[in-house]
Amino acid sequence: MNLRYGLLIPLVLMISSIVSGCFAYSDAKQVITDDLNEVMMALAKEKSKLWTRQDTIAALQHMNKVTQKPIIYQALDLNFRNAVLKDPVYYSLTLVDKKKVSSKIHGNKIASDSIMLVPEKSIDGLAIQVQGFADCSMASVFAVSDQTVPGMLFSLAILSFTSFCLWRRNDNSQLATELVVTVQSKPTLDGIKLTPMQRQLTQMLLDAPENKVDKTTLCTVLWGNKSNAEESLYTLVRRTKSALAESGIEIICNRGESYQLHVNN
Repeated sequence: MNLRYGLLIPLVLMISSIVSGCFAYSDAKQVITDDLNEVMMALAKEKSKLWTRQDTIAALQHMNKVTQKPIIYQALDLNFRNAVLKDPVYYSLTLVDKKKVSSKIHGNKIASDSIMLVPEKSIDGLAIQVQGFADCSMASVFAVSDQTVPGMLFSLAILSFTSFCLWRRNDNSQLATELVVTVQSKPTLDGIKLTPMQRQLTQMLLDAPENKVDKTTLCTVLWGNKSNAEESLYTLVRRTKSALAESGIEIICNRGESYQLHVNN
């Protein structure tokens, strides 16, 4: 029971560390996305007149017919707040029908919202779709995320697990010490004046489980097949009690069926 509940604390802390780390990663990814959205919106506003010109639209129509893919440019000289967006940022220009969804750029990328630029003189309902995306790896996003709380929870999990292991170790050592003390506290017959028969009887009781032996076993071991063995046992027990009186060891009769050795503390 102690083992199960002792391990519950570091387990809860470890799970909390993982969950909070995932939330911190998600927050960092959202911050990058917001930064990308803001810069793409500013870029679209700055270039809207150029991108919605008739010659630009004609060029995009021609390139779309040839490649069937969006035109992708690397985003150079753009001011991002987040350092992770310094190099791997691109944006796409696509001529789309406003009533249809454009093709998506595949891959593990962080993408901005789609920005639709409609020319003043709309041609067949066409519009320019602008979208930014960044090739940010999971490691780079994790590196800019705030992992302070997950790190603290992880450290507490390790600390609590270490403390539990030390506690179990000390508890086992204490238990081993108590067992040693218990074994060493077993009484001995050294220094007690007993006849050979009295010593044999007392030693049998002392070595037996719970210090108890039934009368039949005592009679058989001490006298074999002697006919009046029970009377002899009764006399031997009475005399042995007197010899053990001053040593704090007492022989007790259990309902006439067995004898038991009791040590008075």
